[in-house]
Amino acid sequence: MSTIVAGARANREFGADLALKSLYRAYALIVVLGGFLSWMVPLEVALLVLGKQFAAGILALAVLPPILIALAVALHWIPRFHSSIRYVLGEEEIVVTRGVWWKTKSVVPYDRVTNVNIYQGPLSRHYGIGRLAIQTAGFSGVDSSGYKTAEADIIGIRDFEGTKDAVMSSVEGARPIAVEAGAEAVRDANAEVLEELRGIRKVLESQKQYRD
Repeated sequence: MSTIVAGARANREFGADLALKSLYRAYALIVVLGGFLSWMVPLEVALLVLGKQFAAGILALAVLPPILIALAVALHWIPRFHSSIRYVLGEEEIVVTRGVWWKTKSVVPYDRVTNVNIYQGPLSRHYGIGRLAIQTAGFSGVDSSGYKTAEADIIGIRDFEGTKDAVMSSVEGARPIAVEAGAEAVRDANAEVLEELRGIRKVLESQKQYRD
């Protein structure tokens, strides 16, 4: 992974750490072992103890092939997904690209970023990687896994603290759109007030001349 320099506004392109593949393989094994074998093995043993070898064989033939196929597909998908991940910290925006069958590309200007959060689960901490959730106005809430929804996610990186510092440094150097819009609104309001005062002055001057 490329080194991220905090405060740099030049283009920095990098991908996910190799540990992300190990993390996803661990998740796949947990799903198989915890989601299927944890109940299938005791059931198979119970059927064999009861002398129902035929039922035990049917259960194995019905359950094991789909599990093995799903595991094979996951193990084939993981390295391809890892290689598809690309992050760019540009001069004006963050670009996140990834996807195997469905490609996604998120472009987030620095002046729209409101917050950058770091997330690490138990397995992520074990592999030394983390996730950056880049949030903007209008993207809020919590997904099914408990994470706050974000407009762009930088996943599977080892130097997540340094990357966050680099992003926040660029965010601080960018002028927020809301601030620019607010300043423009203030200028418009001041112009309207000034125009009104000029109109009042003209009316007062014309009345004074009339009385004189």
